[in-house]
Amino acid sequence: MSNQENSNTSMTTDSTKVTPEEIAQYREQFADNKEALYALDIIAATKGDLKQAANLLAPKYNVVISKKVPNILEELARKCRHTICDDLFIDELMTGLLTAAVASLTASGQIPAAMATPVVIYLAKTGVKKWCESTKEEPKNP
Repeated sequence: MSNQENSNTSMTTDSTKVTPEEIAQYREQFADNKEALYALDIIAATKGDLKQAANLLAPKYNVVISKKVPNILEELARKCRHTICDDLFIDELMTGLLTAAVASLTASGQIPAAMATPVVIYLAKTGVKKWCESTKEEPKNP
């Protein structure tokens, strides 16, 4: 009787998953970025699983990820933390400028656009400010 089981929700609560509706929105945003659209094709093929898509994209772009790390998105984000936690990047992501955020990560030279796409979507869903706060280095006691 409840509509809660209905899959017509516009957003998922798992920050590593996206719905077909979200993928369609991202396709509109990234219409001019072939690499990002390719990444979205892979994300769609994995039924919206950002981690699985990033794992499939990594070898194609010569991105080496430790097998010990359970979340490739976290590892990639941590590699780019300096860029991600910059105020300009945070502002881009907070205002929904995902294309600008992908361009910022790509410009940093650390990851290609196809790899940056699932990372940016993950950070947007996780909350980039929250993510930056949670990954701050603890001050070392003397």
